[in-house]
Amino acid sequence: MKQHARIFTIKEQIGLIVAGAKGFVYLRKNRKHRRMTKALKERIMLAVTQVNGCAMCSFIHTKLALDSGMTPDQIRSILGGDYDSVPDEETVAVLFGQHYADSKEHPSQEAIDRLIETYGFAKAECVLAACQMITMTNGMGISMDHFYHRITFRRNRQSKLRFEVFNPLMTMVFFPLFVIGYWLKTLISRISIIGPKPQLNQ
Repeated sequence: MKQHARIFTIKEQIGLIVAGAKGFVYLRKNRKHRRMTKALKERIMLAVTQVNGCAMCSFIHTKLALDSGMTPDQIRSILGGDYDSVPDEETVAVLFGQHYADSKEHPSQEAIDRLIETYGFAKAECVLAACQMITMTNGMGISMDHFYHRITFRRNRQSKLRFEVFNPLMTMVFFPLFVIGYWLKTLISRISIIGPKPQLNQ
């Protein structure tokens, strides 16, 4: 894990809640298509978590990764930034997760195009949705961790109390509301994660 976890502002966390709710609903709605295995989903989430440095998410997703069939060595490798143990067919997706976090949720168009070229449009959207979900929980988990360190007199001087308090509270309050909103939207139209589907991939 990174020595210093990323600090998420309130404005950033609001955007992450909206994107995370959309990603959550998209993955739930597309679960029947089995476009992404549990192991791939956890590899992506561990890669994002490794970049952002969320100790809480690392702990939780290590357990989920073990349940998905990953070995402890494979998990340790990803959390150490080493992707040699990632299956070849999943490498592009996991590296995209790393790039998504490194770019602070602004992946390059080239990276998105490579994702679509490798997996097809629908699975590429699943990968991006997984990135959105874990980044939102990273923002909440890191803020909670910073607050814990503050009250135990080991505070991160770059972190603000307002981030540590409001980020988790906003997530717990607004995430369910946005989930309901996006779920209702799926009754009328399709949720788009990447954007309009390119003509070449139709």
